[in-house]
Amino acid sequence: MACSLTITGRSLPCRDALGGVKNVWIGAWTDGIWEAVGATSDGEIDDSTAALDLYDFVSPKNTSSLTQTVNASVENGTVYYTQVLSLVCNKPVAADVTEIQNLAKGRLAVVVQDNNDNYFVIGHTRGAELTGGSLTTGTAYGDLNGFTLEFTGEEAIPAPFLDRTTAEAGSVTFNVTA
Repeated sequence: MACSLTITGRSLPCRDALGGVKNVWIGAWTDGIWEAVGATSDGEIDDSTAALDLYDFVSPKNTSSLTQTVNASVENGTVYYTQVLSLVCNKPVAADVTEIQNLAKGRLAVVVQDNNDNYFVIGHTRGAELTGGSLTTGTAYGDLNGFTLEFTGEEAIPAPFLDRTTAEAGSVTFNVTA
């Protein structure tokens, strides 16, 4: 069977983009929370299908990143996208132990805000999971005293954008930590 492709190309954009992650929002993922909204039709999600509380995990600037990798097999005729958030948090406290254990228990709804104020939904159809991380005291005075957590999603398409304004007017609540 022939594959029908629609290719439109892409021009060179202005040089006004910034790298890095500004904020991360995490909540409990449930099956179908993003699906019925039509995330795959135009690469953007407008709202969740049910009430969704997201909580911010504030990271120091210039430390966290989101990487999306194309995984394609010519031999098997498959392609999927791995979405990995590396989240760095400074100065661990006792409550972080319980928080990390809870994050590791199940699938998560993860939204990443980059420094261009784009919002990406990781694992929009299958959820994201805490797949690794480390806590370090550092060696020298200037080293990281904190933890790095790796969240991974695997999807048939890259992480879709989220229209935060429309989502907040609908079913998504972005809770800010004081």
